[in-house]
Amino acid sequence: MAANSAISVTSLDFDAIKTSMKTYISSKPEFTDYNFEGSTISMILDLLAYNTYQNAFYTSMIGNEMFLDSAQLRDSVASRAKMLDYVPRSARGASATLNIEITPTGAPDTVTIDKGSEFSATVDGESYKFVTPEAYTLSSNDLYTGDITITEGRVATHRFTVSTTSPVRYILPNENVDTTSITVDIQNSADDQNSTRYNVASDISQVQANSAVYFLQEVEDSQYEIYFGDNVIGKAPDDSNIVIANYRVCNGTVGNDINSFTSPSTLGGFDTFTTTVNASTAGGADNESIESIKFNAPKNYETQNRAVLSEDYKRIILRDNGDFQSVSVWGGEENTPAIFGKVFISIKPVNGFTISSQRKTDIRTQLKKYNVLSIDPEFVDASFLYIKPTVTVRYNSKATTLSAIAVQTKVTSAIVNFENTKLGTFDSNRFRYSQFVQSVDDADQSIVSNLTLITIEKRFVPSLTTSTTFNVGFDNPLHNPHAGHKFTISSSAFTFQSQTSYFDDDGNGNIRIYYLLNSSRVYLSQTAGTVNYTTGLVTISAFLPTAFVGSSVSIFANPKNNDVDSVRNQILLIAGATVSVVDDTTTVVAANTVTATTTGVTTENSGSSVSPLVY
Repeated sequence: MAANSAISVTSLDFDAIKTSMKTYISSKPEFTDYNFEGSTISMILDLLAYNTYQNAFYTSMIGNEMFLDSAQLRDSVASRAKMLDYVPRSARGASATLNIEITPTGAPDTVTIDKGSEFSATVDGESYKFVTPEAYTLSSNDLYTGDITITEGRVATHRFTVSTTSPVRYILPNENVDTTSITVDIQNSADDQNSTRYNVASDISQVQANSAVYFLQEVEDSQYEIYFGDNVIGKAPDDSNIVIANYRVCNGTVGNDINSFTSPSTLGGFDTFTTTVNASTAGGADNESIESIKFNAPKNYETQNRAVLSEDYKRIILRDNGDFQSVSVWGGEENTPAIFGKVFISIKPVNGFTISSQRKTDIRTQLKKYNVLSIDPEFVDASFLYIKPTVTVRYNSKATTLSAIAVQTKVTSAIVNFENTKLGTFDSNRFRYSQFVQSVDDADQSIVSNLTLITIEKRFVPSLTTSTTFNVGFDNPLHNPHAGHKFTISSSAFTFQSQTSYFDDDGNGNIRIYYLLNSSRVYLSQTAGTVNYTTGLVTISAFLPTAFVGSSVSIFANPKNNDVDSVRNQILLIAGATVSVVDDTTTVVAANTVTATTTGVTTENSGSSVSPLVY
């Protein structure tokens, strides 16, 4: 039989399908001069076209769900990720560290705070439970004082009876299960309560036929399923065994930033005790998004559960910690100075710019099972490189009904938006001058041009009691067009030798300290440090002021290029961005200078950033 070429099989549009069918039927001699628009057959064609269109759409959707890149349903994405040995990250309960001091009756050697001891906190009128994830023992030698961790979540337990004749799936029937809290015990039977603890299998290469391990996967409706081996890879439970699963159901990010708790009536069996919150709760995260699963699953397959390259560390940390926005990792050989045998890690959480010491300890523990050889993870807090734009906007007052102040407000809003969308993470590692200028021009249609000058800033906190040398790394070439070109470097005020003083440079690589006398510079030191104009490293030698303005000393520099880069643990922010508005028709300053309220205005260097090495 000859191939039929009258029906188009490539059309997926309803009208095109119907037209194709109509064309095919009208070509038959039985339907010559037949009125297809005004007859019952038109309705039949509508039904056929609708059925064909629906089947085509359904088939297309099924095809999309078969591939990780095109899948839209979470169940499909999780199923495809399973083929890459990737378990989507669950929700995480926020944690806090409390210092506990118990006053027991008598003089026991130890006091034990039981696992699951409940604290509570209230957020926006809602009460949330926090429990101790393990038991803690306080010794009389320590005066019954010590730190404990509490984690947000409601404790749940499920029991499943193993049966090969009527097998069941061991599904935890709750959303927002914190999979890090799951413990699995297999009890011998209802009559024999002896049990064996099964641990989650994290490395299949270490699983033997008799290994007491369980496996975990996300299934339908964002729930998690526990399953076991087959006595070839992992030990299988026997008939009549009872699977006991304990875990926490948490509220994700809602539990973050809490610093006030209601204690239980007793701790360790005693009702006289005090609690002190060491730091606000952190670490709470919602379950991994579909987009994140699509991105991380292939990367996880590439790492093969090994942390070898810096990107491996980055992917593992982001995979296991949903409250982190970005991570910067560099090897010790890339550090300044080079320190071999270490990998340096800097983390930017979703809220704030640094993580607590406890979170760093937790991440070190997470990385132990992925680390190779003797590489030692070293955490470095984020350091900030501030961009300070001075913006003069010219606008056409005849092209808008807005006042100059209203135009100025729109410009400052554009600057804040630029910082929020283009800067503020380790991934946003370059300030693009042309994009910044364009965003200012686009703030309002009446703006005809803007002149923007850029300086960069680093901040540090000097000691007022001990002279210290500070290496302030701008990590960008500085403007020094010829030897002797002065004043690339400037600073905020500080008190030195009883004078309100400042830093500058002599254009030949020397940092100086001066004060102003009748608007003239009087130098107290001609050799207060050095500046390398090529690398952007400013060294302040043996610095000992007696006071300084504000909470830190700022060093300002004129960059060689308007595009500014960040490296390693640096985060780019905008600080001190000033905006003035000039009427282009009269050349009169129509709005005096104001400062944009950006994130960089209020941030300060922390931890490692105020050490003698300011990178």
